[in-house]
Amino acid sequence: MKPACAAFTMCLALAICATGTRYVTLPGYAYKTDPDCQRTVPKDVYDKKCDWPRLGIKGFSQPSPITIGI
Repeated sequence: MKPACAAFTMCLALAICATGTRYVTLPGYAYKTDPDCQRTVPKDVYDKKCDWPRLGIKGFSQPSPITIGI
């Protein structure tokens, strides 16, 4: 019973933590943006409500992971 409970708990934790991001990179937009958000400024200007990261770093992207292997 304990292994089944542990497996269920692990699956539940992974399902909660593995949510997708709603911010995507779209052509013509200066920042990652939420495509469903109603913008109040032009797409080349940072919109505090719709764009990410909240600090507004132009051209921001997550660094690629460094893999060292054979």
